[in-house]
Amino acid sequence: MSNSIIQLRGEHNLLTVMAACAIAYAAGFSFEAMRKGIDGFKGVEHRLEIVRNWNGITWINDSIATAPERTMAALRSFSEPIVLLLGGHDKNLPWEELATMIHSRVNHLILFGEAAEKIASVVGQPQPLDRLKAVHQSHIFEDALAIAAKVSENGDVVLLSPGCTSYDAFKDFEERGNIFKKWVNQLP
Repeated sequence: MSNSIIQLRGEHNLLTVMAACAIAYAAGFSFEAMRKGIDGFKGVEHRLEIVRNWNGITWINDSIATAPERTMAALRSFSEPIVLLLGGHDKNLPWEELATMIHSRVNHLILFGEAAEKIASVVGQPQPLDRLKAVHQSHIFEDALAIAAKVSENGDVVLLSPGCTSYDAFKDFEERGNIFKKWVNQLP
């Protein structure tokens, strides 16, 4: 079976599909049944979910990414320029490895919520050879979204992959993701 029918971004998703197929094969499912299960599956809500293309900018909801490692997996899923929305309630996890990746893979970093200042201190400022152009900060989620709309350009991906829980401002990651989607879908 060709991986061209898999409509999910990221190596981590490709590996998950391959593992599921191996289990399905061991359980006696036919290749045709596996293909039907994969064909047309675009993923689940809040997990690298494409919300909208607006003015040539793709807005992605990955609100379920509540740890730096999950944000790193999301970043690896894109080759396009990235505007990253990162923040929320910190779980005292290490940020150093993600900070290094941000400097090489993200064009604009927009920090929000309780963890904004802590993450900013780990990431630091853009350096001359970085892909990172600017670090923006807002404690209010909707203000961070407005910054993303302002700094993003045609061809960019605006990625909500917060690396933190949502408990500083929301009931859970689903509420945060739903507010993101509602806000994005109201862009003129």
